[in-house]
Amino acid sequence: MQSIGRRLWQRCSCRQLSSSSSGRGKVEELSPAKAGSLANQLREKLNNTKNCNESSLSLSTLLSHAGLSSSNGNSNAPLSPPIDLATTYERPADGNYGEGGLIYSRSCNPTRKLLQDAIGQLEVVSQHGQIIAPTFAFSSGMAAVASLLLAQKSPVKVLVPEDIYHGVPTQLHVCLNDHGIVHESVDMTNAYDIRQTIEHHIDSKSNAQHDGALVVWMETPSNPLCQVTDIQSICDLVNDVRCQHQNANIITVVDSTWAPPVITRPLLLGADAVLHSGTKYLGGHSDVLLGTISCSPINETGKFIAERLKSVQTSIGAVASPLECWLTLRGLRSLHVRVERQCQTAMKLANYLDGHEHIAKVHYPGLASHPQHATAKRQMAMYGGMLSFEVKNESMAMAVAGAVSTIRRATSLGGTETLIEHRASIEPPERRTSPPGLLRMSVGLEDADDLIDDLKIALDIASQICDN
Repeated sequence: MQSIGRRLWQRCSCRQLSSSSSGRGKVEELSPAKAGSLANQLREKLNNTKNCNESSLSLSTLLSHAGLSSSNGNSNAPLSPPIDLATTYERPADGNYGEGGLIYSRSCNPTRKLLQDAIGQLEVVSQHGQIIAPTFAFSSGMAAVASLLLAQKSPVKVLVPEDIYHGVPTQLHVCLNDHGIVHESVDMTNAYDIRQTIEHHIDSKSNAQHDGALVVWMETPSNPLCQVTDIQSICDLVNDVRCQHQNANIITVVDSTWAPPVITRPLLLGADAVLHSGTKYLGGHSDVLLGTISCSPINETGKFIAERLKSVQTSIGAVASPLECWLTLRGLRSLHVRVERQCQTAMKLANYLDGHEHIAKVHYPGLASHPQHATAKRQMAMYGGMLSFEVKNESMAMAVAGAVSTIRRATSLGGTETLIEHRASIEPPERRTSPPGLLRMSVGLEDADDLIDDLKIALDIASQICDN
């Protein structure tokens, strides 16, 4: 890169100095303004070479610039992207908006596009250069879930993990089941069970002689037991089945809300689509309601889903608002440092809780005792900021939650504040899957020692109450 820069400097500086020479052959002194302008021109030419482009930047650097435009040396570019609130745009006199022209905010909004492109780049950066994964931002994570399923050809069957965020099966039970979208629970940590279920579905589908889609829905780490699904193994398994059954329409989807792109990038592991509740880590400040789906730009299934999703996003209209998109872009710029700190603290908390006399079990992928620790070590850059732990019964769990002070009692996750929640008490009673003594924690940015002290006092108080 130094030799390229030196050659560019020699060529450009020679032209600059030659054009600035007087009639007597004396070279004029280079002004500070011209020096800055010339240096910028040289750097732009250097950046345009294949050895120095944006794909060579680290993920943390790309995140810190998310949504920002370049000045190109000619304008004063804002260091915070604008919020475009317009819902409609004036039509040109010739009646033709032009390709990519703005018409109506449901179909396209500049602020939403900035966010979609930023996330699409993060999902595939480093392996595919300047390729951007087609990404769609929705009004919530659940709107993203529904839109992704509506983008599939009917009839649709969804294989969901046994341990999963309760909102997904609730949506399937309460709403989508009435429209021919059915589901079945399967152990997503058991490849043999998954294959058997898929093969059985294909055989049944063949006998019925109808089209449709089978969606293999992965959530990793899972909510709330922190189970880790081997994404690449499942995607390889699905690809193998696709090869054996050429007409098998199988879609692999990963809900990676608990593992944002700085931790795991499922599209690079073979998934057709990845979903995030941007409300959580992407936004990161407990002030955003938003969901995103990114589709693989490198396989045909991903490209097909992207086309269908674009249609669903525009026609259904559950799009993310410009303000929510802007807030999420702001959150992205600190994602790496936030998540790094949250993961470090979560590891300290897991180690403290593991083996504590009042703790029955700790669920955290970073612990060597975790059943899928080896998979997590291979698949995740960090082990995540989420953990859960179990005490002896529901009363003690509620007592622990009631006794915390620094830690806040609230649902959701991924914000700057540490949250604790008794999951079983908020799950629908008829579909309660969380153990009664389980507490889920979303680790924030507080000092780890302060959180440990808070937990120590809470556990002591809870034991005094429940042991009497």
